[in-house]
Amino acid sequence: MASESVNAKQARNHCTKGKRQQHQQIKNRSSISDGDGEDSFIFEANEAWKDFHGSLLRFYENGELCDVTLKVRLPLLPVDFLMGVVAKEQIVKQNLKCRDLLDEARNYHLHLSSRAVPDFEYSIRTTPRKHTAGVLFCVGGRGGSGDPFRSIECYSINKNSWFFGPEMNSRRRHVGVISVEGKVYAVGGHDGNEHLGSMEMFDPLTNKWMMKASMNTKRRGIALASLGGPIYAIGGLDDNTCFNDVERYDIESDQWSTVAPMNTPRGGVGSVALINHVYAVGGNDGVASLSSVERYDPHLDKWIEVKEMGQRRAGNGVSELHGCLYVVGGFDDNSPLSSVERYDPRSNKWDYVAALTTPRGGVGIATVMGRIFAVGGHNGNAYLNTVEAFDPVLNRWELVGSVSHCRAGAGVAVCACLTSQIRDVGHGSNNVVDCM
Repeated sequence: MASESVNAKQARNHCTKGKRQQHQQIKNRSSISDGDGEDSFIFEANEAWKDFHGSLLRFYENGELCDVTLKVRLPLLPVDFLMGVVAKEQIVKQNLKCRDLLDEARNYHLHLSSRAVPDFEYSIRTTPRKHTAGVLFCVGGRGGSGDPFRSIECYSINKNSWFFGPEMNSRRRHVGVISVEGKVYAVGGHDGNEHLGSMEMFDPLTNKWMMKASMNTKRRGIALASLGGPIYAIGGLDDNTCFNDVERYDIESDQWSTVAPMNTPRGGVGSVALINHVYAVGGNDGVASLSSVERYDPHLDKWIEVKEMGQRRAGNGVSELHGCLYVVGGFDDNSPLSSVERYDPRSNKWDYVAALTTPRGGVGIATVMGRIFAVGGHNGNAYLNTVEAFDPVLNRWELVGSVSHCRAGAGVAVCACLTSQIRDVGHGSNNVVDCM
């Protein structure tokens, strides 16, 4: 279960520069560059900064520079551009209030790099704007009818509503889902007849799902994480075995390779990349649900155990928020859980936070706009279509709507794209919606 904010390349399309023609020229110039990630953003950010510089001078002369800078979310800029361009700007360096904002941005990046920053607090400037926050995808799963879904539902943050997007090629329950570089990947799962090793990718620019290379091991209940580009497929199970297998997918070559296995088999595991490691949280080893946690160091190709959770759980959701790992719901063997725990890698410590409003096993979660969204699941009696969100400041979950299909075992991820890019297909799948 992963989360991904809109990358800077797409966010730039919504930068207010006042001159659409200049914007198009900058976009055209960037297409010459081979870079498609942070490098291309820094190129365009420099061009935009040049255009903006004249306006800054006028605000500076009128004594209004800080009022303008307050509206710029400096912490969300790449650290290279922040320190290499903004921090060297003389009119910013000469203004005490602007320097305070620059310090806030520096501290934000230090905090995310796992360094201790006394009295650091998150603010509105550390939260993406709605139109750059991405789109929340809920992919596959199953409801009371038993047949897995191929349907996907997408959440519009601006409208606070869900709509159906184009369906997958295969039905998939207990599927691994992640978004990387503005695309959504669905891996493995079960189609109602057999376990799957296949993978498909959704591209918002074409509104189509495309089949990609298959994993070596067919399995359901896997978790996906991305660290530095590659996608890791972790654990999972079939009808006979819980796996400790881990495979790594290279996007450019469209190839899978094996990496070091986990220390413990984990079916129904949760995973997320946090700082420089990939975490595998909970799951079931074939005998019982687990409270143990381990993390993978790609440089050493090695898994090591870290402090275990307070609660055994499998079928849980895992996401990152403000530099911490959150594990949500799941099953303690057969009982669905409402408890939520937070792990801080800086202190190697787990804490309980506010519980869900209802138990959710097989829940999908992702982080959007500084909140964690929990979608669907099973409460022990019925499949759920309700969605709730956690506010870390208030330490509270609240119901925020519902998807159309009651579903558990769905994959949930945030894609770096715009709602307007995704074709609304109306009522979506013809599966009978049955929550029981």
